[in-house]
Amino acid sequence: MSLLLKNVTHQGEITDILIENGHFAHIAPNQNTFSAQVLDCHNKAILPAFYNLHSHAGMSIFRGLSDDKELFSWLNQDIWPREAKLTPDMIYLASKFSILEMIKTGTVFFLDMYFEQQEILKAATEMGVRTISALTGLDLFDAAKTKAEKEKIEKYITCPYDNKELCRKGLMIHAVYSVSEDLIRYIVKRAKGENFYLTLHASETAKEVEDCLQTHGCTPIEYLNKLGALDSQTIVAHAVHLTDNDIALLARKKVPLCTNPISNYKLASGLFMLQKLQKAGCVLTLGTDSMASNNNLSMLDEMKTCALSAKIQSGDATAGCAEDIFAMATVNGAKAVGLDAGVIEEGKLADCILVDLNNHFLVPNYNLISNMVYSADSSCIDTVICNGNILMQNHVVPGEKELITEIKKLSNFFRN
Repeated sequence: MSLLLKNVTHQGEITDILIENGHFAHIAPNQNTFSAQVLDCHNKAILPAFYNLHSHAGMSIFRGLSDDKELFSWLNQDIWPREAKLTPDMIYLASKFSILEMIKTGTVFFLDMYFEQQEILKAATEMGVRTISALTGLDLFDAAKTKAEKEKIEKYITCPYDNKELCRKGLMIHAVYSVSEDLIRYIVKRAKGENFYLTLHASETAKEVEDCLQTHGCTPIEYLNKLGALDSQTIVAHAVHLTDNDIALLARKKVPLCTNPISNYKLASGLFMLQKLQKAGCVLTLGTDSMASNNNLSMLDEMKTCALSAKIQSGDATAGCAEDIFAMATVNGAKAVGLDAGVIEEGKLADCILVDLNNHFLVPNYNLISNMVYSADSSCIDTVICNGNILMQNHVVPGEKELITEIKKLSNFFRN
């Protein structure tokens, strides 16, 4: 199906944009076509949609359940015991709810890492978004668990799914403090063998780095590199506590880093060294982490926090400029996972948002990108398009009321 965006503001000029076969086909004013659905875009600007490079979609059911705790207490006392109660159906429903929130806030791709990943693939397919759904490897150094995790990974690699155009499989190493060397090596080998993207948590807290130095005599980044886990198809989430050697290694191997500033603030994990990493030539992207540690999935909130964090961490008001932060949330994220997207250009994948130029958060409009980073909230986003398909129009996602009702029912199970 073709879609014609009439009279849309693009880079400050009013034009028409024709979308065909999931791509931006033609950008020029005064277009007419009898075969396309026409969308009137007066007083709306087109921008790239967002690419969330770190999420745990199945954790939406835990939003607000356990707050104001440090990371390891939060995991051991509140999260892991409740995750043990999750069923595949619960993960599917919670994932659909996360995707709903992502669409409402302009996100069309998420790199997810959790359990029962076939349920996330199903949820993403039904909601019409892109994903890399990475099955988490986590054995807590238990040999019997290691064997079971390997079997689970093999089952996931071979499981069928429907929407290969938008959805891909991936693998995840949870962290060096929760996964044995045997399982890390196995996950790396299988990811490379299947040409899967690999993702992991690393150097999130000072304690993690200290423990790794004591156990392995090197930092988490150095340890993961020794095990062959780091390359341009490995997305490293958090990367807060890095040495100069870590930074040089990550830059040399072109490893994409995903910062999650709100989650890191909330768990007091530390400040991402954005300016230093940028100057070193590292690949920088942005993610939200989960609803349990954020507590929302808005890349708009994440962009503003990321920009402000960069300024405070470096002591330089010019750090984390709006254009760079917006690129982290859009084109950098798309490139990091092999998508020819993240910009509004002919031939690129048609992933975009339409923002309301009459929304009070976007007025005055001296610099739209600055407004999106520092001022905007979800009320500014009128329409969301993924792969040329409209996922939200006039702020409404089909079926959202029914989905919210189902999540309310499910939350009663975890209330105590």
